[in-house]
Amino acid sequence: MSSRFIRYIEGDSAIHRLDPRSKLTFIFFMVLSLTLASNILLVIPLLAISLAFYSLAKLPWSRTMTTWRFILVIIVVLSLLNYLTIVLIYGEGSLMERLTSPEAIRRALMPVLKLLSLALVTATLVFTTPPNLYAPALGQMGLPYRAAYVIQLALRYVPEFTAEMSRTLEAQMARGFRPRGGRNPVARLLSIVPLVVPVTISAALSIYDIADSMELRGFGEERCHTWYRELRLTLRDKLLLLLSYSLGSVYLLAFFMGIP
Repeated sequence: MSSRFIRYIEGDSAIHRLDPRSKLTFIFFMVLSLTLASNILLVIPLLAISLAFYSLAKLPWSRTMTTWRFILVIIVVLSLLNYLTIVLIYGEGSLMERLTSPEAIRRALMPVLKLLSLALVTATLVFTTPPNLYAPALGQMGLPYRAAYVIQLALRYVPEFTAEMSRTLEAQMARGFRPRGGRNPVARLLSIVPLVVPVTISAALSIYDIADSMELRGFGEERCHTWYRELRLTLRDKLLLLLSYSLGSVYLLAFFMGIP
């Protein structure tokens, strides 16, 4: 599981070769546009752009399947809760009329499309960007280097946590532990809850190791920080930046003009 959960996948696609700064800028404007879009007709173009962005990365399904199953389960659960809330609290008429109301379906469909669009672009960023480039990219975008390293370590922590969970589970299974629940994913997830405490303690200890090693190398002693990796924008990056700024401008204009 740990090797297949969301993490960098080596490749040579057009998206892999993009500068991380252009990808981060694109995602920022996608999030902004998704937030401002209040009409399903404004969300559909964003979903199409997200799908195109993801497909250009040419990611193998076998290595992204676990991540997408996890993301889709979360989207479905949140969408169902949102739909039931709309129907039961804000609906009018009989229960059947509430369930089949076009307004309820439209309001329930909007978050699904937005979450799917957001998941597509953010997953593409993580799948196609080497973890060691986040800090240089954020630092060269003007973020203080300490904050840049905090974000890089946080992104690195997710696959490390899942890897630690996998190692602990294998060690416990070697001692006779067997997760219960059969093919039910919820029951299997609940059966490994007792492993959360030892995994969290182990992960916390690894954080202290990283902090000690960075402190021994003098991290944080100087206010200024230079970057070994000097990132350079190519023509492809500039085109993506142009698309990002244009997208943000259009949705900002639509928002301030009150286009529903």
